[in-house]
Amino acid sequence: METDAALELRMRIDRGETVAQEEALARLMASPLMARLLTPPKARLDLFTGVRALEWRLLELCEIPFAESLPQVQAWLDLLLEKTVIPQGFSLEGSVDGVVACHSALLTRIVLRLRPQARELINQGVQWILDYQNLERGETCTWPGTDLYTRWGGCMKTTPCYYGIVKAMVTLAAYQAQYGADAAVQAKLVRGLEAMLLRGLYRRRGTGEPLEPSIVQNFYPYTYKTNLLEQLDLMRRVGCIEDPRCADALALLGAKQGRDGMWRAEVSFMKSAWVEFDPLKQPGPWISYIARGITGEDSRL
Repeated sequence: METDAALELRMRIDRGETVAQEEALARLMASPLMARLLTPPKARLDLFTGVRALEWRLLELCEIPFAESLPQVQAWLDLLLEKTVIPQGFSLEGSVDGVVACHSALLTRIVLRLRPQARELINQGVQWILDYQNLERGETCTWPGTDLYTRWGGCMKTTPCYYGIVKAMVTLAAYQAQYGADAAVQAKLVRGLEAMLLRGLYRRRGTGEPLEPSIVQNFYPYTYKTNLLEQLDLMRRVGCIEDPRCADALALLGAKQGRDGMWRAEVSFMKSAWVEFDPLKQPGPWISYIARGITGEDSRL
């Protein structure tokens, strides 16, 4: 199976190899996946769906080393920031009322990954998480905007949306990986990881049933939704993968490995704006690479 040049580059960077920018960009230009990722989304930026499509595309590009060095990516990021920055952080609607938790965390993560020197903007997004992201049932959120409580079922009702919790914790972990330890960030991260582990990374606390079907399905990269792959990779990176409460999720992930040693993408979202890294229902080099990193297998494909 031929490995895409972007994945080969990702593997080298993950192994700690030093790759010159010129060589890296040449490899990216040889990648069929990158050619698709750099095709502009077919959506109007004066509409919410267009802003969200740009968010999705940049979110996917965050998974590719050296993507931040491409002028096109930085130009797209400028467009996204023009539409989404508010004084308190980020909003897909560009307003206080339009803030929703998962997208606020995702937008912060995009800037952190693709423009880490924009520390002031990133700090605003992280501060929003510290101040307003609820982690447990019954907590009070004081954010004055409306969509946080009403749109898409509401992020901060009696029980906070699990997606918002996970996306916030992924962002906080990335923040500390980029800038070093921060006491307030670490305190929130510890509480959030505990909230995830109490659910076994996928279960409703009341019934033990999966939060929804897609949380136990394979897909990569990750949209506003999460799954076992994303959460277990987070637990690996923060040193919690050996926690016994990860065991069921690890077993579920392991059970999805095919006889050929590969994992497969099982579901796709936002097909109008999303670029598949792996074809559905077929041996997936990207998903298998991430899964092997979690399970401790040799990640060389």
